[in-house]
Amino acid sequence: MLKSLWSGSVGASLDTEPASGEWERDLSWLGELGLGNFAWGDSGSNLYVEITFREQTIEVALGFWVKPVDDGWVVSGPSTLW
Repeated sequence: MLKSLWSGSVGASLDTEPASGEWERDLSWLGELGLGNFAWGDSGSNLYVEITFREQTIEVALGFWVKPVDDGWVVSGPSTLW
């Protein structure tokens, strides 16, 4: 998930191809991510969250599923949608 967020934010803003594993070496970029809008999918079981980077919505969407379990509900995922 972190690699997808990095690719859609920092990686997309680079002028050159990033080095392999660059996203792991310096995690300070995480401080520039923010949460945008939230929306439920058509089925009502998928939650979509917009992620912003430097106040712009980035081109990656992470989908989460809310599932019932014996003790209540859990959030699972994310799936990465491009």
